[in-house]
Amino acid sequence: MVNQPLISQVSAILIEHAREQGVSELQLQRAIRDEDVDFLNKVSGEHFKYDELFAHAYRYGEDLERALLQGYQMNFNTLEGLQIWLMQKFGFEEGVSYQIEKGEFKHIVVKNDILQTLESRLATNWTVVKNDEDEEQKEHDVSLQLNTWF
Repeated sequence: MVNQPLISQVSAILIEHAREQGVSELQLQRAIRDEDVDFLNKVSGEHFKYDELFAHAYRYGEDLERALLQGYQMNFNTLEGLQIWLMQKFGFEEGVSYQIEKGEFKHIVVKNDILQTLESRLATNWTVVKNDEDEEQKEHDVSLQLNTWF
């Protein structure tokens, strides 16, 4: 497996939001390469702004171009940020696609490809737990649990 670049939760949300807005991979790659904030803001709607994306990426050493091409792992996830990312990436909504109970995401039914994406994209402060035993299933009931070390 290729070592995926680490990016912030905010950068991941902005990338997935652009995709969710219908921006093609080629357009997104070009916008990231050219640091085209105007294009990204134009396609993003009123709730997401890309004004600080590139300054943030430089400040924290995020390789956004590589993240687009090879995938990424988020370096930290908050509960609220993860909710936004799940909505932008998969269209998952609380109460419809999952429940939040005691700070955990419960009863997310996902196909194998989405399971793999969750396992590779989430920060290490979260764990994907399969609630079913059958590895051969095409869909799995999973939970996302915050890792606690104390």
